[in-house]
Amino acid sequence: MQVAVNPTTTLSAHEHPKHNSVSFLRPSLPCRVRFRFSHRPALRANAMATQPQQLTITRPDDWHLHLRDGGVLEAVLPHSARHFGRAIIMPNLKPPVTTTARAVEYREEILKALPAGSSFQPLMTLYLTDNTSPEEIKLARKSGVVFAVKLYPAGATTNSQYGVTDIFGKCLPVLEEMARQEVPLLVHGEVTDLHVDTFDREKVFIDTILAPLVQKLPQLKIVMEHITTMDAVNFVESCEEGHVAATVTPQHLLLNRNALFQGGLQPHVYCLPILKRETHRQAIVSAVTSGSRRYFLGTDSAPHDKQNKECSCGCAGIYSAPVALSLYTKVFEEAGALDKLEAFTSFNGPDFYGLPRNTSKIVLRKSPWKVPVTYKHSSGEIVPMFTGSTLEWLPSDQDEE
Repeated sequence: MQVAVNPTTTLSAHEHPKHNSVSFLRPSLPCRVRFRFSHRPALRANAMATQPQQLTITRPDDWHLHLRDGGVLEAVLPHSARHFGRAIIMPNLKPPVTTTARAVEYREEILKALPAGSSFQPLMTLYLTDNTSPEEIKLARKSGVVFAVKLYPAGATTNSQYGVTDIFGKCLPVLEEMARQEVPLLVHGEVTDLHVDTFDREKVFIDTILAPLVQKLPQLKIVMEHITTMDAVNFVESCEEGHVAATVTPQHLLLNRNALFQGGLQPHVYCLPILKRETHRQAIVSAVTSGSRRYFLGTDSAPHDKQNKECSCGCAGIYSAPVALSLYTKVFEEAGALDKLEAFTSFNGPDFYGLPRNTSKIVLRKSPWKVPVTYKHSSGEIVPMFTGSTLEWLPSDQDEE
């Protein structure tokens, strides 16, 4: 990574100045679906004078992405293809992608919807059910297009009703085959027991399911998706590096649960796993910006039509694809860790999956830009994260050599 301090001076990543003080972005939500940043003067004046105006990093990948299908797919795909080289595509469609044959078909749908000239690569996943067979895992491995299997506890999130009801009683042979075939398990880490508090469901999942699973199958590669708690950070850190990792979203780095209620009920910051306390957010920021190889970028960008978010029973999910890189960069800047950004966005993910790193580069410039209020699709519109706000970092749409 190169860090440009001014138009005539460029520092390599390891020469980038460090800052001991850390400030956290705390957005203020003054109205129903609109956000504004409230910047805190936490960085020293001399540090502010050396803040870079441009970053050149290896093109990132998104290791957790929802693209949907049909008109929504066509509308949202260009936003991810513009900035990311590859993405792990979530399989929770209606009906879900449960077979290798369907994953191949879905991949073709995505490729056909790509903008002309795009080199974006969709990395497909299967949706784990109680009836998934070890033979299907072998087919997936041989296909060359399926890179992981996603575990949704039944009822945990959007379109999860077909998910797993008893992981140890019904899925253990499949998980054993995944370990043999070196196919990673991607985990939505929440229990669905109605007696467990919503804000504790990640911790209880770790204690009752994930920790026993790691003990039983230590060779199974696991990604704990969209972690939200200090408990998840502690668990990931306790596991052997290279076997258990985690993706982290922009919303769980930037927002705590107060954001759900500031200025009224905020449906466009409602997601699952739900936002947590400020102490958990700070723990995740610290882990991600530490330089640890155990964490990598996964937006969990999840488009829903505006009318399905702003209703009596709104959908869970935040659409972050157009703004994600800008927001991740802001987090690392606020933490004084811009020299750690490239590893998080571009190296740790492919290294964990055993894939080559991208060779092209992308430039992020300090150039304020305004997030559109909505994005149109064939039958409605989608409200992006930080709708209507001005962001400071603007990613380039073009490869840099």
